[in-house]
Amino acid sequence: MTPPRTMRPLIAAMALAFAMADVQAAETTLDTVSVSASALEDAQGPVYGYVAKRSRTGSKTDSPLTEIPQSVTVITKEQLQDQAINGIDQSLRYSSGVVGGAYGADARSDWLLVRGFNPAFFLDGMSLPNGSWTSQSRVEPYGLERVEVLKGPSSVLYGQLPPGGMVNMVSKRPTDAPMGEVGVEFGSFNHKQATVDLSGPLNNEGTWLYRLTALASDGDTSIDHGEDRRYFFAPSLTWKPDADTSLTFLARYQKSESGNPGGFLPAQGTVMQNPNGSISPSFDPGEPNYDRYDKEMKSIGYEFAHVVNDTWTVRQNLRFAETEVLHDMVGANGLQADLSTLNRYVYTPHDNTKMFTVDNQAEARFNTGAVGHVVLAGLDYRKANDRLTSGYGSAPPIDVFNPQYGADIVTPATSNDVTQKQSQLGLYLQDQMKLDRWVLTLSGRQDWVDTDVRDNLSGKDSTQNDQAFTGRAGLNYVFDSGLAPYVAYSTSFQPTLERSFAGDAFKPTTGEQYEGGIKYQPTGTNHMITAAMYQTTQENALTVDPDHAFYSVQQGEIQVRGFEFESKFNFRPGFNVMASYTFSDSEVTKSNDPATLGKQVALLPKHQASLWGDYTLQGGTLAGLGFGAGVRYVGSSYGDAANQWKADAYTLIDLSVHYDIRDWRLQLFVSNLTDKEYVTACNSINWCYYGYERTVTASARYRW
Repeated sequence: MTPPRTMRPLIAAMALAFAMADVQAAETTLDTVSVSASALEDAQGPVYGYVAKRSRTGSKTDSPLTEIPQSVTVITKEQLQDQAINGIDQSLRYSSGVVGGAYGADARSDWLLVRGFNPAFFLDGMSLPNGSWTSQSRVEPYGLERVEVLKGPSSVLYGQLPPGGMVNMVSKRPTDAPMGEVGVEFGSFNHKQATVDLSGPLNNEGTWLYRLTALASDGDTSIDHGEDRRYFFAPSLTWKPDADTSLTFLARYQKSESGNPGGFLPAQGTVMQNPNGSISPSFDPGEPNYDRYDKEMKSIGYEFAHVVNDTWTVRQNLRFAETEVLHDMVGANGLQADLSTLNRYVYTPHDNTKMFTVDNQAEARFNTGAVGHVVLAGLDYRKANDRLTSGYGSAPPIDVFNPQYGADIVTPATSNDVTQKQSQLGLYLQDQMKLDRWVLTLSGRQDWVDTDVRDNLSGKDSTQNDQAFTGRAGLNYVFDSGLAPYVAYSTSFQPTLERSFAGDAFKPTTGEQYEGGIKYQPTGTNHMITAAMYQTTQENALTVDPDHAFYSVQQGEIQVRGFEFESKFNFRPGFNVMASYTFSDSEVTKSNDPATLGKQVALLPKHQASLWGDYTLQGGTLAGLGFGAGVRYVGSSYGDAANQWKADAYTLIDLSVHYDIRDWRLQLFVSNLTDKEYVTACNSINWCYYGYERTVTASARYRW
C-alpha cells in the first residue's frame, strides 16, 4: 500500500532517524557515564541555557520530553531574559506552531494561536479565570520560571480545552540556596521598569524557604495617548519538614492600566490606497479622556506533595483566583464617503470572574515483569462564576488625518448583564509503560460540566449539562542516542460560555488529532531537535458573527494539517542557537455559511520561520560581552473567515548586545530593528491592525 503523500516526508524522516540511531549505536562504546548539571533538571525548575529536558505539562508527571508523545515547546527563563520579554505573546515568537501578535501591539492581553486555534491559558497546571473578557489574562513574564506550550488536544489531562492546545506558565518558586536580583529598565515610548527577585532559606535547617518577586512598570505605547502601566507582586513560601514532604504557598497580585488599545483601523489608508494619504500607525481612534482598560488579577493557593513510599506519591494543587476587567472605550467603525471621517462607537464591557480549582493526584511507580509503569490517577474540580455587563452606543466621528479630541461621550445604558456559573468535575487515569526502549502512554478521562446562565435584565435562566470522554494514546521509541520517534492520537472538548446574538447556547466544540514526529536530544549534550506532522480537526467551530459585532456563530468543522520543525542548541557555555519552521494547511471543511466553506483559517499563515543566535565571549579582555540576533518571517494570512482580506508576509529583525561583568548584566535589546511598517491582519474593511513598531530597551540587573 502506498502511503499518503502528506505522510511521506514524516515516514522518510522516521526511517532516517532509525538508521542514524542504529549507526550511532553500532559505532559508539559507552565506557563512562558523566552527569551534567542539566541532567539534574527538575520539571518545574531552572534550566541551563535554552534547552529543557523535562516537563510536567505534557503528562502531569516529571517526565523526559523525549518520552512525551506530543509536541511540547519550553521557553526557559534565560531565553526570556536574553530577548527582553515583556509579554507571553513575545516569548513565543521564535517557536514553531504559534502565531503571536496577530492583532498588533496590544497592552491589554496576549493574543495567540496554537496550531490555528486560540489556546487555553494555565498557570502552574491550573486554569486561569476564563470569562468573556478575563480569559486573556496577561500574566507577567518576570514572575515565571518557564513558559510551556502543549500542542494539540489535551483534554485528557486538563478537561475542557481547545484542539490547538494550551500555554502553561510555571511560576518562580523558593530556592534552597540564597539568591537575589534587582533591576531597572528603560526604553521606547517612555518605558520605565523596576524589578526585584529574592529567595532562599528562612532557617538554618532549610525547612522553610521563601521567594518574593515584584515588578513596577510605567510607560506609553506606540499608539498616541496609550498607556502601559503594570504592577506585580508574588510572594511564595515552602515548608519541607522532611525529604518526602513539601508544601508551597503561592500568591500573586497583578494590576494593569492602559487606555485605548489602538488598531481597528479602516483598510482605506492601511492596506488600501486612500486619496487623503496613509493613516499613521500611531493614530488613536478613541477618546483619551474617556478610554480606559483596568485589569486586576489576584490568586492564592498551594501545592502539596508527599512521597508515601517507594511506589506512591500523592499531590494536591489548589488555587482561588479572581480577575476583574473594567473597560470603557470609544472604537472605530469604518470611514464615511469622504474617506477621512471615521465613524465611532462606545462600548463598556465590565467583567468579573472568580475561579476555584483543585487537582488531586496519586502517582505510582512500579514494575510488572519487564515493564515499568508510571500510573497517574486524578480527580480535579473547578468552579467559575463570571458576570459581564456592557453597553453599546454611538460616538461622534473623528477625522483620521486631523484628529481633534475632547468630544462629549455619553456612556450608554447597560444593554447586556449576564451571570454565568460553570462547574467541571474530571476523573482521569494515565499509564506510562516502558519496555526496554519503548514507551507506551495510554490516558483516559471523563468530564461532567454544568453551566447555568442568568440574564439579569430579562430574568431568563438557562442550564446546560455536558459530559465527554477524552483520551490519548501515544507510542515512543527512545534510542540510547537520544533520538525518539513517536506517534499519537488525542481528543479534546470545550463547552462554550459564549452565547449567540439571539441568546442561544452553543454546542461544545470537540477536536481530534493524529500526530507523528521525531524528538532528538543527543546524549551528553544540551541540544533538542523536534519535527512533527499532524492533522487536527475541530467540530462545532466558532467564528466571528459577520452581522453582529462582538458575537460569534457556530460554523461547522475546521481541519488543520501541518509540519513543524524546531531546534535549540547550547553548543558550549555562552553560545545558544535556535531555529523553527511551520507549515500550516488549514481549511473550513463544513460550514453553514457558503462564503466560508473551503477557506483558510483566519489569522493563520501557511509559512513561518525564525532563527536566533546568542554568543557571549568566555575569555580575554572582553569576556562577558555578548551579542544576539534573530530574524522572524511570517507569511501572508487572511484576517476574516471568508478570506476577503489578506495581509502580506513580513520579515522582522531583532538585535541584542549584553555585557556580564562581575555580578552585573547590562543589556540593550532592539525589536524590529529596521522599524518595518506592516499590517498583521484585517478582519474587514473597517478593522485592520498595524504590527509592533521598533522597540528599544536598555536594562541593568545586579545579582548576588
